[in-house]
Amino acid sequence: MDSYLTLKDDENLFIVDLESVSFLTQDTVSNISSDDKRYYKTPFLYLVSSYSRNQAISWANKKYSYIGKNKKGFWMIYKFKKVGN
Repeated sequence: MDSYLTLKDDENLFIVDLESVSFLTQDTVSNISSDDKRYYKTPFLYLVSSYSRNQAISWANKKYSYIGKNKKGFWMIYKFKKVGN
């Protein structure tokens, strides 16, 4: 996820998320992953999509300024901006 190196100051990063498959929090993903019974009952797509979304947003929050989010149907679009140092 080093694409931030190519962004210039004041450029935006958008993370697009399909909420119908990535609705689990990071804590929930961790709890399910450590419980075999819950793990095998939970669709793998939900775990992978939620984990990926959570990691991408966590990473973006460390590298960029959070601007906001916009919901369109089942889609959520998160906006971040690279702020000059």
